[in-house]
Amino acid sequence: MKFDCTWPSSNPATTAKNDIVSVMQVLSDIIGDYATFIDTIAKKLKQNGFDLNDFSQMDHICYRTVSLDNYAHKKEELSGIADLLGEKLVNNRLIAVFRLREPIIQNGWRVDCIELPAPKEGSPFEEGLEHAEMVIYDNKEKFLEKYKDKNFDMKSADRGINPEIGFYFDQYAVKFHLLSLATVLFIEEKMRINEVKD
Repeated sequence: MKFDCTWPSSNPATTAKNDIVSVMQVLSDIIGDYATFIDTIAKKLKQNGFDLNDFSQMDHICYRTVSLDNYAHKKEELSGIADLLGEKLVNNRLIAVFRLREPIIQNGWRVDCIELPAPKEGSPFEEGLEHAEMVIYDNKEKFLEKYKDKNFDMKSADRGINPEIGFYFDQYAVKFHLLSLATVLFIEEKMRINEVKD
């Protein structure tokens, strides 16, 4: 009598990779084609004369919602693959921030967070991915001096502990910051800041 002593083939690395792919597919189902979005943002930055080496991180990407019902629904969906870092009023509307349990890795960029704003009255947006936020290496003044030929949106350039400089493409936008959003939320929690205004 012969016995089959062959162990079942199992590769932990392959299993882990498949799990990550599965999570990323769920994320894509929730917010859309984030990979193409990230690639487009990087391409547009270069086309508009920005040096990608000036940025330490693509801090997060933002998904806009068109109704409070959609906002609540997307929060529920994201909670299955990410942890809620915080939800607070920014300029009189709620914004939730989620840290992904598996970060997005796309063409050299690591994106850890998803920003989910509630709709703001008087500021209509289409549902979907709308902007990315970059953390700059230099201070704000050096960054603005280097790119003084750019038409920046400066309305939030002196806001709170993390000034925001905006730049708009045809369809999407980029916001430049000094700190990552996760760091800002940590500091705001320590300082008991519950609402942010420009």
